[in-house]
Amino acid sequence: MSTATPQPILHVFKEYNIGKFKTTRHYKIESVTNGVNQLTDIINISKDRKCAQSMPAYWLQIREGKKWKKPRLTGLFNTIKYNVFKGDIDKKRHLVLFQFSDKANTLTIYYFQNYYTTNLSNVWDFLVD
Repeated sequence: MSTATPQPILHVFKEYNIGKFKTTRHYKIESVTNGVNQLTDIINISKDRKCAQSMPAYWLQIREGKKWKKPRLTGLFNTIKYNVFKGDIDKKRHLVLFQFSDKANTLTIYYFQNYYTTNLSNVWDFLVD
């Protein structure tokens, strides 16, 4: 018996502090659709510096108060889609897809609450072209 793919909670972020840092981009929330914000209003995405054995392409940090904190996310890993990366939260409980615009000034995060799969063919239709 297969589980139906739930509607993702969409988080749209816009970059700010453009060009201020070489390997990190900062984003502010612009909108949340299909639910409530599962992250924070401010996030940053930084390139992996090859310190973790899992070898993700990027890392996500969330802003809590005046401090940056790593969420319970595995990291952002490459997918077969251009500018789309995957990760999971809470030890493969929630699937998270990250879709960057061509210039990476807009980031759309698809948060599939209580749904995780390694077969991403079920979730590609949710991505905005």
